[in-house]
Amino acid sequence: MMADASQVEFKVPLKAALEDYADRPVVLTVKDPGHRLGLRPRLALHRKGRVPATVFRSFLVNKKGRGRFYGWLPVQFEGATLFADEATAEISADVTPEINVRRLSLLEIGITLVLQRPLFILRILRLLMARNVKGATFRFARQVDALSAPSYDEWIDAQQAAERAEGTDAPGDWPTKPFVFVSIGRGTEQAVAETRASLATQTWRNHTEMPASEVAGMKDGNSARPQLWMRLPAGMRLEPRALERLARPFAFSSSVTAVYSDEDRVNKRGRRIDPFFKPAWNPPLAQSGWLPLDGALVRLADLPEGLDLENRPMGEVIAKAAKGRRGAVLHVPRVLLHRDAPYQRMMGPVRLNADTVEVRKVSVIIPTRDRADLLEACLMGLFESTDGVDLDVIVIDNDSSDPAALALMDRYEKAGRIRRLPLPGGFNFSRACNLGVEASRNEFILLLNNDVEPLQPGWLSNLARELDDPDVGAAGSLLFFPDGYVQHGGVTLGAGTVARHSFHFLHPQSGEDNGLLSERREISAVTAACLLTRKSLWMQIGGMDESNLTVAFNDVDYCVKVRQAGCTIVWTPDSAMLHRESVSRGADNTPEKLGRFAREEQTVYQRWGDILRNDPYHNPNLSLIAEDFVLEACPRDLTPRSSG
Repeated sequence: MMADASQVEFKVPLKAALEDYADRPVVLTVKDPGHRLGLRPRLALHRKGRVPATVFRSFLVNKKGRGRFYGWLPVQFEGATLFADEATAEISADVTPEINVRRLSLLEIGITLVLQRPLFILRILRLLMARNVKGATFRFARQVDALSAPSYDEWIDAQQAAERAEGTDAPGDWPTKPFVFVSIGRGTEQAVAETRASLATQTWRNHTEMPASEVAGMKDGNSARPQLWMRLPAGMRLEPRALERLARPFAFSSSVTAVYSDEDRVNKRGRRIDPFFKPAWNPPLAQSGWLPLDGALVRLADLPEGLDLENRPMGEVIAKAAKGRRGAVLHVPRVLLHRDAPYQRMMGPVRLNADTVEVRKVSVIIPTRDRADLLEACLMGLFESTDGVDLDVIVIDNDSSDPAALALMDRYEKAGRIRRLPLPGGFNFSRACNLGVEASRNEFILLLNNDVEPLQPGWLSNLARELDDPDVGAAGSLLFFPDGYVQHGGVTLGAGTVARHSFHFLHPQSGEDNGLLSERREISAVTAACLLTRKSLWMQIGGMDESNLTVAFNDVDYCVKVRQAGCTIVWTPDSAMLHRESVSRGADNTPEKLGRFAREEQTVYQRWGDILRNDPYHNPNLSLIAEDFVLEACPRDLTPRSSG
């Protein structure tokens, strides 16, 4: 096995000028009979004048040494390097891999997609029928990137080979030796026997079976040896190292309350299917039951008295055990559990209490320039289609010259419904927001694009209700394009390079979101097109960076600072809006705008690179390049992680 990936590094041969490959789909084929590249090589794509200068893709090479990568190359492409998989490469092999790269025509890649991903081609065609060319183009490119994704069977084989080569600390050297009590739920004799059989194979032997009713009366009186509890549904099986991997964090930290893992299902033929790759700890998703937590380990000492450990949903049990302590629940992003039947969710999406009649005061900040049609629709939505809030509306006028826009603002201002603040000079969204927050009269601040309109009267009161929790620093909405496709379902850090909207251009009824578009959930960032936050927090963390982030990524930067300050961010589908997505500003397709975008990308990446690469709410086994639930051939960091 190789110890250093740099020992097996190959420049990818390109048979034409580099610029001929930029912004084009390609196929790279590998013949590696000596397995010098291993099973999960990574392709580094180098970008001229951009930060990060290199973006990575991964693909699988089979046991015969053959592999194929499809992908859409960066616009500023200037070369590629292929790195071996450290865990599975054979550096002793003396046969040099054969690597070939070929550009693909749109016809070729279209035929390949029709043959390999026909359902997605139909979805792209529906976008075109809705005249959503931008969405069709975006999803087409993402499907090209997804062609390199392995099947789950192939992925399992590659990960198991990598795990066999992993170095591991000896459990005998752990500072403490946790003891695990396992409760098996009701089920058939065969199902219970299967679960017990998997317990008998565990590498961590410090465990015993005990009914949940007896565990509930126990006390953890031995702080030197943590006592842990696990509840398993009858029929669920554990990987041999499951208890070892789940117990390890408890051995090294007394602040850990619970640890859970990813899971899949075993069908009647014994084949593993339906992997469930989970986010790091997400209380709203645990409370609603979307996040399955069977097979989690929980510290006995942290369990509140009086809980029905036999019947209570595990999400509720863990939430109560970890209440008020950030970082107390860890997620091990490995598939350690196997169900024998589909997960049966006990609850549904959780909604905040809407019975209160409190009228919340919100200052709304709307940057705008001209486009009276957009601004009028936005203002009408605020004043005529918004219930339950007392509005202080501030329009930041960035050098409007259109007579209709000027007349519109003048009419609303004379009626006392808006305050209009001038912002001369080039477009600077961050400066506009900072100016508006400084002039605001209320603690709750809503950043709102001029091309956003409400779809339900309770949208803003629902959003404001999220900030009733003092730990929540910002909240964002579900945004739709006019054709009904999703414009914003949250933001995934690291997607693309810096960040990308989750579920971008998906139809809400397509089922591609795994149900998340119906769930309130904590998230790493939301778009400033409709972002609610607190004025005191804004001032505390310095607002938006108007010097370096004038247009792009200022909302990502702000949201990262919110989380760094110890606050959470919530996205809610109970605040649904129509967003025409920057239609008033136009596309970033001129050399000047592209250069500005590259500088802002560099600023955020250099400032928050480690955070961007490890979004806790996106599983490291899933791609950051293709769409939201596409397998990554070579997963990122698989160490236990928290969301706090």
